[in-house]
Amino acid sequence: MTRTSVQENPRSRRFISLVSAVGLSVFAFSFYQVLTAPVQLEWILLCLVTALIVSNTDIQLPKIPSTVTLDDTFIYISFLLYGQWPSVLLAGITGVACSLHYSNKRRVMPFNAAVMSLSFFISSTIVSSVFEKPTAGDLSTLILATESLALIHYLLNSGMVSIVSALRRGRRVRKTWREGFLWTSVSYFAGAVAACLVVKLVAIISFYAFIIAVPIMAVTYLTYRNYLDRIRASMSHVDEMGELHLRTIEALAIAIDAKDEVTHDHVHRVQIYATGLARLFGLSDAEVEALKAGALLHDIGKLAVPDYILNKPDRLTPAEMDKMKSHTIVGAEILSRVGFPYPVVPVVRHHHERWDGKGYPDGLVGEDIPVTARILSVVDCFDAVREDRQYRKGMTRGEAISLIRDNAGKMYDPEVVRVFLEHLSEFETEIAAQRKEIRPLPQKAGIKRMAEPRPQGTQPFEQIRNAHREVITLYEIAQTIGTSLDLRDMFAVFSSRLRDMVNYTTCVLYLRRPNSIEIEAAHATGRNADRFKGKSLIIGAGITGWVVANRQPMYNCDPMMDITTLKLDVDPPYRSVVVVPLVKDNEALGAMALYSTEVAIYEADHLRLAEAVGKLASDAIANALHHESAEAKALTDPLTGLPNARALRYQFEEEADLAQRHGESFTLLMMDLDGFKRINDSLGHQAGDNLLREIARVTLDQVRTRDFVCRYAGDEFVGLLQVGPDEARDVVQRIQHSVDNYDYGVGLTGAGVGISIGWASYGTDGHSLDELLLAADRAMYADKSRRKSLAPSGAEPSNRDRAHIM
Repeated sequence: MTRTSVQENPRSRRFISLVSAVGLSVFAFSFYQVLTAPVQLEWILLCLVTALIVSNTDIQLPKIPSTVTLDDTFIYISFLLYGQWPSVLLAGITGVACSLHYSNKRRVMPFNAAVMSLSFFISSTIVSSVFEKPTAGDLSTLILATESLALIHYLLNSGMVSIVSALRRGRRVRKTWREGFLWTSVSYFAGAVAACLVVKLVAIISFYAFIIAVPIMAVTYLTYRNYLDRIRASMSHVDEMGELHLRTIEALAIAIDAKDEVTHDHVHRVQIYATGLARLFGLSDAEVEALKAGALLHDIGKLAVPDYILNKPDRLTPAEMDKMKSHTIVGAEILSRVGFPYPVVPVVRHHHERWDGKGYPDGLVGEDIPVTARILSVVDCFDAVREDRQYRKGMTRGEAISLIRDNAGKMYDPEVVRVFLEHLSEFETEIAAQRKEIRPLPQKAGIKRMAEPRPQGTQPFEQIRNAHREVITLYEIAQTIGTSLDLRDMFAVFSSRLRDMVNYTTCVLYLRRPNSIEIEAAHATGRNADRFKGKSLIIGAGITGWVVANRQPMYNCDPMMDITTLKLDVDPPYRSVVVVPLVKDNEALGAMALYSTEVAIYEADHLRLAEAVGKLASDAIANALHHESAEAKALTDPLTGLPNARALRYQFEEEADLAQRHGESFTLLMMDLDGFKRINDSLGHQAGDNLLREIARVTLDQVRTRDFVCRYAGDEFVGLLQVGPDEARDVVQRIQHSVDNYDYGVGLTGAGVGISIGWASYGTDGHSLDELLLAADRAMYADKSRRKSLAPSGAEPSNRDRAHIM
């Protein structure tokens, strides 16, 4: 007998109906034959013993969905002593009795009774026609006839049940029969020999000798059952060790794959897809187990591939691709040393082969690729492309199906693709049914997780995955800001990537002002960013001021201490904050603050991550500030603090570009001091330097803040004014009046210091800087001549060295 779950389909239902109709007809006819024949009390006693006692002594064979009973022995005895019809009736009765053990007894009882009656009817008919009626006198003929009866009955009974089971599961009949009934043949043939011995005893002693045989067979049954129980216990231990072995492999494999963003759910789904396809293709149990292990271990060789290649967002170079391809060979070599009892190594080595022969590592073509590797390549690709990875977004279900279908006959076995897509909905139903039992992990405050639920026990793998993401994120931050010298761009990069690791509402970069006791919110992002920008704190005030002063981080303080000190109005209020100092060479550059309205309490991990980013930011900020300082010095006159001639060219290009785009004009002033040489000669160069600084300050006071004034060379100054010719004349007069009448202090008062100025208009007098400088220089020379002619005797303006014109 076989104990199987009943999940009928049209084919199995039709076969069951046919067998039940024929078998029950035979059973009913045998019952009629027994009723119309003389009553045989011995046979009735045999039936009672068989139905009430023997039918309840079944033995479940280990790892086989079949049972062994002593029923058949008593049916053979009935046939040898009382003929065909009583025995067919007894066979049907034992089928009914055995069905009482099933939970769905009402459904299986008619079929079991029909199978037993029909199979014994056919087998007894064949044996009766060949051997007529065997007797106990000829023991050899008796045994031969009974063994033939057992063989035919065994083949018919197991065959019909195997057909039903195979139709239910869509499997091959031969494979189903071999797995479920091959080992039960021993009970049939042993029962036939036992029946012959009992019949011999009955012939020598009397009918009731069979009662003597009952305890003997009972002892044999109990011994055999005890033996099978020990085998079952041993096999259970082996199964437990095998399961432990598989779970260990699974844990290690997922831990390894975690760095490549492979999730436990991905592995679980691939196993369901692969094993389902394996059964549809009728693969052996060993090949199914190989696919289960292959779903876990096929990428174990990526241990030999650097992380920057695994997670590179761009196309791999040929050299990087060769390194990536090596993971199949490395994985196969690793697993070949394990000694798996099923063929895992071919799955791992060949899961990147292509149907058209363009795959790797061996370039196998078509069916030369192991079928297990062909199955895994399809299902692994289909599921992997639907998951988000660090370097790409996942596809939709429809996009993944199109990808697989479009590559059938190129990358993938077209038959595998066809069967997979035909049964995809069935696989997804099975996955969904299993996921109903999975509860989601609790989410920690401040840490972002994927929205989908995670199975219990995957926290360690999530931690491994998060650790790997941290490495990748920090590497990308370091790579990006390490090549940038612009603070604004740099802050945009690390604040954006930091959000992937630590949840915040507002991120603020505070920088220390030069030669000041204040720190300023130089950059901010997130909610209320505009309110923070430009605000300043005294070092030591608030949380951030304390962090800068003491160069120590703080977190989970009241963020409103900063908000109050900055005199900001924010709604809703912040609930928590993390502030880390930015320090380079023991010098405090500022601080980075993360304010949150959602996170009630930040954890130590958040502080650690913020400090790691802060360390990278400190190095980059120090380089950027140094660059800004060097650039400022390169474009600044060190004596007056005004821009220099190099800065003039940069500024002119900007002004000219704006003028061209908007159709406007601007004015260039050329200014030269009168009497400056006499000051240097009579009072010394230090007095001359002081005079230049004062002239620069006086000149800046007479122009707007948006206008540009630089020290061009020696005692020459150049200005770029956003005014027309008429307004330029007014500005020139104001500058000359201020310079001529300014009190320059002891030693300079009354020294006859003045300034000659000429100007030129962009577009009218030229379009290039050199053209405007030349035109303004001519006008300034004319102004100097005019001023010289008007000056009192002995107060002539100084001669200029005009070799400075560019």
